Parts: sequence; structure tokens; C-alpha cells
Amino acid sequence: MDKKKKIFEEAKRTVRDRKKLSGVLSKLAQKIQDSAANSPDWKELKSKVNTRASMLQYHVSGKYRAFSNTSLLLIVFALLYFIAPTDAIPDFIPALGFTDDASVLYLIYRKLNKDIERFLQWKETE
Repeated sequence: MDKKKKIFEEAKRTVRDRKKLSGVLSKLAQKIQDSAANSPDWKELKSKVNTRASMLQYHVSGKYRAFSNTSLLLIVFALLYFIAPTDAIPDFIPALGFTDDASVLYLIYRKLNKDIERFLQWKETE
């Protein structure tokens, strides 16, 4: 099974478990801290990662539940892919390390564009 399929299967298991969702957020916080210090490529990904993390945080807290299970699954998949230490192109490879992460995040961003817009509008009024 390729890495994306393994991560997708993990995302399906994670979506159903609040503790696992919280664990993803903890791992993500560590990855953000490590990446911010070590990679100029990180700046391009930061906004997309932070938006998805925020969506997941509000979901876990029960404050925002307006997106579908499919959207939640895609958000979790994107974040798991981002934090995976062994994705298609390891992050430690200069200039290329975040290329696959950025591609996955961008494709899912396009797929979830309406959900993301609704979430950001809701967050502004919250």
C-alpha cells in the first residue's frame, strides 16, 4: 500500500476518535514549531496549515460542526500527510521537502474551498 493510502486509512480511523484528533493537533503544533525554524518553504504553507488546524480545533471543541464528514476526513488527511515523517518527499530535502505537502494541501484546499470560506466567515463573526 502506498503512503497516501496508508495515511488516508489512518485519517478514516482518526476522524472517529476525539483523542486521536487531539493527538494530530499536538503533532501538528510540534511540526509547525520545527518547520518554522528550519525551512524558508514553510512560509507558503503556513496559512493553509493554520486554517485547517483551526477548523479541526473548532471541530474537536464542538464549537463548529458545519462541514461534512467528507470534509473533515479530507482536513485530517491533509494534516496527517503534512506531519508524516516519511511522505513522498522527505521534508529535510532542501527546496523540495515541502513540495508534496504543498501539493496535497493545495489540492484539498481547492476541494474544500467553500467549506473553508464558510468557516472563515463564521470565525470572523464568532
